[in-house]
Amino acid sequence: MSTTRRLLRCLVGISLLLPVIARAQPTTDAPAPAPDPLPPVPAPTPDISPAPPDLVQPVTPPDEPDDVMNRGPLTEDSDAVEPGPKKHKKAGKISYKPGHWVKFHLGHHTALRFRLLLQPMLRFSQAFALPAGATAPDATVDMIVRRARVGFQADLKNDVSFRVELSIKNMHFEIHNMFAAWQPTKHLELQFGFIKAPGGLERDTFSFDQPFIERSVMTFYNYDHEVGVMAVGSTEDDHVFWAAAVVRNPPPLIGGDPEDSPAIPSGVESEDIFRAGSKWNASGRLGYTPGHEFEASVGAGTRLRLDEPDFGEIAVEPYDSTFLGNRPYRGVMFRVTGDIAVSQPHWKMTAEGGFRRDGEQLAYPDGTVASEVSLGGHLTSESASVVFGFTPDGEYGPAVDAAPLVKGWELVTRIQGARINPVDQGPATLIMGELGAHWQVSPQIRLQTDVALEKFGKNDNTFLNENKGATRIWAQVWATFRL
Repeated sequence: MSTTRRLLRCLVGISLLLPVIARAQPTTDAPAPAPDPLPPVPAPTPDISPAPPDLVQPVTPPDEPDDVMNRGPLTEDSDAVEPGPKKHKKAGKISYKPGHWVKFHLGHHTALRFRLLLQPMLRFSQAFALPAGATAPDATVDMIVRRARVGFQADLKNDVSFRVELSIKNMHFEIHNMFAAWQPTKHLELQFGFIKAPGGLERDTFSFDQPFIERSVMTFYNYDHEVGVMAVGSTEDDHVFWAAAVVRNPPPLIGGDPEDSPAIPSGVESEDIFRAGSKWNASGRLGYTPGHEFEASVGAGTRLRLDEPDFGEIAVEPYDSTFLGNRPYRGVMFRVTGDIAVSQPHWKMTAEGGFRRDGEQLAYPDGTVASEVSLGGHLTSESASVVFGFTPDGEYGPAVDAAPLVKGWELVTRIQGARINPVDQGPATLIMGELGAHWQVSPQIRLQTDVALEKFGKNDNTFLNENKGATRIWAQVWATFRL
């Protein structure tokens, strides 16, 4: 009985398995029927209740443009993150635009910028047509690196940055920029350290974007760099811009421009020159630019020398040849300047002029500080410079940046003049004209050749009188390379 039951159970089990086995076997007559589709699963209702405060993720501040120090507004390319683990999309990446800063994105709202520039030069000069009885100086040839620069800038959290740049000028090492900056708003930046105070269109334009390798006679109105605080700002539409600085003369540095190293009488204490508490400088600039095509601004500056004297600056023409020795003074020096710039598709024009009046002029008859006497008057100076450029197929940059050529080639000319009126002699004068051919090979390479003709006045008295009443010609070939 038990055996029969076991056999019946086996037969029933096999009969139940046969349909399953048949469906599992492949067939050539017809495809196996598809299984019935599953019914759709309704989507869950989203939870729109607010997240707890401790789970809300902050939004990363925007990343700043590649070639400027200031941070810009939030954009689609910013480092904003979605809720979840905090990430920095650009961390570890490098962004670069030829001819501008190389930027290393480090994460944590931090970046490091780097730039490298080089400006080699070959220059010839000869003075001729000197006054009767004067001996013409020998012709000179300079094959040097006129400028080179290595720059670093760190961009930190909370819109704080700092910059350190080292330069080579005429084969001499110097510190170029060394300051920290904070941008509390998009249109305001504060700088503190070794800075370039506002000085006008030419002085405030980047050295490597100048129309000629040397700046004009307008450099007699301000220092290259000073130590202090500067505020730079603009209106919301960027049409009105301004800058103001309160600074002091820097301590003596290696290198520098010759006009920043005047002759000083013996017996003067170095602290009275560089560390006197009564010596302060201030300068400012206010400008208007409705767009790419036009810029106009006015500027002013003062130096307070109410106690210790200022020993003045040597007057040099753009190629660093002296045409008047320094004149010491005590009191208040002030200057006023104005400039305009026009940038058009095929031509550009910039013009700048200024007036300067020093404090009461001093003299040291026997070369010692104990022999100081007042001359009862003030040195004054008037200077002006005009640049005109033409390009048949190139392109000029914004007028507010002095309309630099950004691509193509141009013919460029500059006419300038200076008249400096010291108390103890007649006015020293300089008139100069330049003509150059400039080819912007790429954003990284610039080639230029130019010639200049100078006429010096009969009162251009210096220690060697190398330019008194002379006519001098200059010719040079140079290039600019930038990473």
